[in-house]
Amino acid sequence: MDQNLQNEILNTSIELFRTKGLKFTMLEVANAMHVAKKTIYKLYPSKEDLLMDMVVTGFARIQESKREILNSDLPMKEKISRVLIAMPDEYATLDFRNLKGIEIKYPEVWKAISQNLDSEWEPIYELLEEGMRLGVVRKISLPVLKQIVTSSIDSFLYTDGLKRSGILYQDALHALVEILMKGVWNDSAEQSLGIQ
Repeated sequence: MDQNLQNEILNTSIELFRTKGLKFTMLEVANAMHVAKKTIYKLYPSKEDLLMDMVVTGFARIQESKREILNSDLPMKEKISRVLIAMPDEYATLDFRNLKGIEIKYPEVWKAISQNLDSEWEPIYELLEEGMRLGVVRKISLPVLKQIVTSSIDSFLYTDGLKRSGILYQDALHALVEILMKGVWNDSAEQSLGIQ
């Protein structure tokens, strides 16, 4: 398989997804690349094959971003905040809510997305466990945290609630992490108002 051609197809498809969501066509990919449609079909016999490779490649890049964060010299609090919603730059501006309907049209692709959201948590668990040992992270149930994060991301992807509220996908992810990291209770207000 020609790796350069494959990368160009994937990058072009990502750009088309950015503007059209799942409605982009294989012909549009070919036209944007100024190649014959059969060139695309040689590597990807169907749109589902292309979408699957986009998912596999995308999650590989996300995992690489997570590894970079985990291996960085960032303070632990910032590492935790960033690694929970790690996203490579090329995906940061995508509106993943445009995946709505993928579970019906492309169930295998949807299954791959769900499996990837649920995997590769071991390094994150290790970081959080280290934080607990150091006393900077309070004792929490890691499986519950994982369920909160993965269920929230899943909900952000496949429901219209955020869109109706005018909240962008990336902003929702950052709000999720802020709520997880800071909670909902304002300790300083509690102290100043004498609330128990």
